Amino acid sequence: MNRGQRIATVTVVAAIAVGIGAMQGFAGSAAATVAVTVKEFSLKPSTKIVPPGKVTFVVRNAGRVDHELVVLRTNRPAKELDLASTGDVYEVGRAGRTSPIDAGKTQKLTVTLKVGHYALICNLPGHYRAGQFADFSVG
Repeated sequence: MNRGQRIATVTVVAAIAVGIGAMQGFAGSAAATVAVTVKEFSLKPSTKIVPPGKVTFVVRNAGRVDHELVVLRTNRPAKELDLASTGDVYEVGRAGRTSPIDAGKTQKLTVTLKVGHYALICNLPGHYRAGQFADFSVG
């Protein structure tokens, strides 16, 4: 084997090792965690963008009444979702939701999200219309 062939072989072996290491790092990566605070008239995520994959929302109800978190995949801004005659949002594209969260309590929701735009909302009666929504992106 001449010098050029040895360099080519070492380069290929190194590239394979780097690729395997990258795949192991990707496979072992943890879910992104997003803290969400909900209370009367607001819903605030700690970040508005995460990478695709598993996302754990840690939802804290800082309000005085029950709230929830609904994750909707949509191309529409969170403030412009379609409403039923009851005032609730049609949950088209729902990726996940919590059950109602008691005042002062916390609940976790883990979902797998693809690249795209999402709306985070509270869809309990009247809550969305009162301002409990936020835009969220995966990408």
